[in-house]
Amino acid sequence: MSAGAGGAQSQPQTGAMTLGVAHSGVVQTINVADGEHVEAGHVLVVLDCRPLAKDIGVRAASLQAAEANYERVLNGPRPEEIAIGEAAVGVAVARAEEARAALDRANAMQVGISITLAQRLVTERDSRVADALLMDARKKLALLQAGSRAEDIAEAKARREQAAAFLEEGNAELDQCTVRAPAAGTVNVLVTLGQYVSTFAPTTLVQLKPDAR
Repeated sequence: MSAGAGGAQSQPQTGAMTLGVAHSGVVQTINVADGEHVEAGHVLVVLDCRPLAKDIGVRAASLQAAEANYERVLNGPRPEEIAIGEAAVGVAVARAEEARAALDRANAMQVGISITLAQRLVTERDSRVADALLMDARKKLALLQAGSRAEDIAEAKARREQAAAFLEEGNAELDQCTVRAPAAGTVNVLVTLGQYVSTFAPTTLVQLKPDAR
């Protein structure tokens, strides 16, 4: 009888073990010959799972990105970022003061003689805009100085763990494309290069007769 889903089963009449796969695919490599002696863990047969291997590369890159994002959120803003925020507030303060001074000069002028009503309205608008930009710059600086929120850190951590689990799942699936000897013994190869094997129709790839103990 043959092994199901990559397992190995003893054959009472011969003492042999039959080895199958837990993944469907085309036989890409056969690393043993009939009658060859192998040690436990020796790679016997490898299926062509290149699309899965490429997908694992993408998963690994996603994990790296998730880890980098988690570290960024955990550590909070860098001193350089806070310094930039402080500089932005300084610029906004200067512009707001300049706009207020221009508004004070405009208010001191007589409309229709030294300044038009439209010019005064423009000056008032510029002052309001400068004050709003200053408020915005101060709020952004306050957020930088406060650091990351606990919920943002928790979310970044969860995304990192999810990416790690996804990669681990892919590696486990890729490992199913390889048939290894579960024990030391002599092998008998029953599959050929290029042959398609499927978990829906379990096929014995290799028979292994364990060494006598």
